Amino acid sequence: MLVVLALLAFVIEFAFMVGVFLLASGLVGGGLGGAVVGVLAVVLVAALWGLFIAPKARRRLPKVVRALASGGGVAVVGAVLLGLGRERFGLVLLGAGLVLVLAQLVLDETDAGRANGPAAANRARDAGDTRRSRRSQRSRRR
Repeated sequence: MLVVLALLAFVIEFAFMVGVFLLASGLVGGGLGGAVVGVLAVVLVAALWGLFIAPKARRRLPKVVRALASGGGVAVVGAVLLGLGRERFGLVLLGAGLVLVLAQLVLDETDAGRANGPAAANRARDAGDTRRSRRSQRSRRR
């Protein structure tokens, strides 16, 4: 179930990036200039997403803020696309924003559970496990 939810969140995030492209290129007026602006907007949004929202982000926002920011961003892009005449895609993104908020909250709870479980203890124990320490352990066994 969690794999399906994570896959759904990924698909929504991908659709969000497509929406950002359509929004930016539509605001400029399309054509080559619109495509360039659309690509630049996607690069900017993807960089911000990677910094603050992605699961492995170094400066990851707190759970509720992250869920609301990601879902709200998707919904806002959907609403603006709706206003620009892209009704179907705009409506899909509006609904997907709510689904993404819920997905972020549920997936974050499972990540927190994993971080406090036995695997975390193994990671903490192995953190000091370097090649040199393994070599010295082997020589002690001999």
